[in-house]
Amino acid sequence: MTRCAIVHPTGLLGKELREALAARPELTAAEVRLLSDDPEEVGALTEAAGEPALVQAWDPQALEGIDVVFFCGPAAATRRLLGDRSAGVTAIVLSLDATAEDGVPVVAGVNSAAAERGAVVLSPHPAVILLAHLLWPLRAVGVEEAVATLVQPASMQGQPGLEEMFEQTRQIVTMTARRPSPIFGHQLAFNLLPHPGPLEPIAAELAAVLRGEPVVSLNVVQGGVFHSFSASLYLRCAADPGPKAIRRALSEHPQIELADDPKRLGPIEVPGSDKVVVGAVRKETGGAGGYWLWAVMDNLTRGGAVNAVEIAAALS
Repeated sequence: MTRCAIVHPTGLLGKELREALAARPELTAAEVRLLSDDPEEVGALTEAAGEPALVQAWDPQALEGIDVVFFCGPAAATRRLLGDRSAGVTAIVLSLDATAEDGVPVVAGVNSAAAERGAVVLSPHPAVILLAHLLWPLRAVGVEEAVATLVQPASMQGQPGLEEMFEQTRQIVTMTARRPSPIFGHQLAFNLLPHPGPLEPIAAELAAVLRGEPVVSLNVVQGGVFHSFSASLYLRCAADPGPKAIRRALSEHPQIELADDPKRLGPIEVPGSDKVVVGAVRKETGGAGGYWLWAVMDNLTRGGAVNAVEIAAALS
């Protein structure tokens, strides 16, 4: 049985991780410790493995006997603490602003073999997890190139992002004065905005997971939705496999589910799901071998906590 610790456990990702671990009793039957170096988080009463639990102050000695420690806070805080862990303790980093320089990017079910006990493993950006699960099984149909546009939800900015977009929505519906937007810098509710940061780190993580095949051109926009990523993916294949072959290849991947109603699939359908859900697969009208694909994924479950737990399970 694996003994775990969660650092910065009270945010959205920490909450989902605690729930995901509770669903895997073979990992958590021994112990789950909750730790933080944030004074506002230390002492918080929450829950772990179905039992009440207090968040304890970070102390390297608190990792004594721990097999895996999950880091859910900002990358800057994670980097400060990583060096304190004892040799042999596996670190799984879920920090959304971490990069491939912080650890080996691993998407469970795609490149799980890259994870090693005692190493620092990065559970990548949710955009990487979504695209890796779509593109890995499509190697079977000879995909040579892909172009992806992903819509990012407000929950990527944690609880403050959700609260800001909810307040924006309330202001619009009630026709009250608009307040400043410190998180998004502009109205996000009922809107789309450019991605706020560089995309090169996300592209580098994806290339590391897929080992550079296929070549992927990537764009991410910030969408006015609360939860779940959406992806519009264009594929160019060496030969024309046909839409049935594409759907068959996707359906055989265990982390993918084909939508019952692909024409009405949207991000609202998947919060809480541990699957990447694929909707319409449409042949491109401009030439043979080109296809458009639509898919959605919960960024906090499959795109975060579930991926991290499955990495830990593979190492146990």
